[in-house]
Amino acid sequence: MFDKFFQQSLAFRIVLGCFAAAVLSFLLFAVLYAIAPENNGLNGLQLITHSVLDNRDRMCILYMLSIETVCIFLVPAWILLTAIYRSPLRTLRCPSRSDLPLTSLLIVILLLTITNIPGINLMSELNTDGIVAIIGKDSALWLNYLKMETFTEQLISSEMFCINILCMALIPAVCEEIFFRGFMQTVATDVFRNVHAAILVTALIFSILHGDVFNFIPRFVLGLLLGYLYIYAGTILIPIIAHLLHNTLVVLGLNLSEASSIIETIGTTDNKPLMGVASLLILSGFIILIVKKIKAE
Repeated sequence: MFDKFFQQSLAFRIVLGCFAAAVLSFLLFAVLYAIAPENNGLNGLQLITHSVLDNRDRMCILYMLSIETVCIFLVPAWILLTAIYRSPLRTLRCPSRSDLPLTSLLIVILLLTITNIPGINLMSELNTDGIVAIIGKDSALWLNYLKMETFTEQLISSEMFCINILCMALIPAVCEEIFFRGFMQTVATDVFRNVHAAILVTALIFSILHGDVFNFIPRFVLGLLLGYLYIYAGTILIPIIAHLLHNTLVVLGLNLSEASSIIETIGTTDNKPLMGVASLLILSGFIILIVKKIKAE
């Protein structure tokens, strides 16, 4: 049956794959929603509106956010990769440009993720200030953003550190990287016949779909970094690890009050802005190095 399916035209396989992805994602979400944990008869979606959260509330909300991530990103990506390329696992690899052994590469990624924090903070500050200057501090968009920031801080609890890492760092990293780098960037490379254009477009969509105009630029740059890491390392595992490290640092910043101000502000105009500039220069240098390796092929 599968052999006959792959004998069909690519357009047919894509249409059928999209239909199957939509149906299976909906069915999986419906099943997982039906067994969702509740607190006082309310599930995670209903508890989001609460101003005060206890750990049971947090568990319900994190569960709901996790199944949404799986059903929106992982399931469609896997089905469409199967429909288009037949073997998702084989597709999630590409020719490696790295001369480093895996251990050394992981150390580089760890150092790059840490040194990237000041640059991300600087871009986030400039991005946010620019948008606020345009729309004003009384705009509904800005006020909703502040409410979401407060909600996120309430959602994180030091008593649920491992669950926070699982639901807010690991699951999003795996699902989003398989969708954006594994699926979308692979398809974009085939469409544009240019890996740089594919990375650019994927990073742009990556930032847009997060729906956060106040952090659009830093998330776009993060998407570029993850895209080039995928091309450099030749396996989806590396951008997943980098994404996981980035998310983990965010969770740590929200969990550890002592470290929060450092992680969230270092590199901004009020806290060592030169570190932010240096961080962006290091990131730019790394991307330029990968671009040169690609051009040299």
